[in-house]
Amino acid sequence: MPKDKRLIYHLNLARHAMMKHLDIGAKNALGISATQLTALMTLKKHNELLMKDLATILMLDKSAVTGLARRMQANGLIIRETHQSDARASLLTITDKGEQILSEAVGLLKAFNLQLTKDFSEQELDVVLRFLNHVTSLSTN
Repeated sequence: MPKDKRLIYHLNLARHAMMKHLDIGAKNALGISATQLTALMTLKKHNELLMKDLATILMLDKSAVTGLARRMQANGLIIRETHQSDARASLLTITDKGEQILSEAVGLLKAFNLQLTKDFSEQELDVVLRFLNHVTSLSTN
């Protein structure tokens, strides 16, 4: 057990390493970034979202989501339409191509989860999940 208990430091390193690994895997296997994959999963779950709501869910600022949506639209992954009742708002929906990439991503994500959880007992994983859920809940309070 490491004696260095700088949790914020280690969480930041772990998050960065995990996202870099997932990003490389997603780009190689699917041709999209990990952030684009996360956005597709979110859009699939919600059917359609306002761009500002996607920004909130992904914890990104609006300008980052604007660029993300532009790239995803250019690649045919999403449809971006002006909201009917608010011309300033954009409504995002997933395309058939985006759905196809999501179905291809299932194996990649399962393999990645297996890499993350290998050599940990169910009890250890329960503690890790409880801790991560606690950390996540701090941003919603």
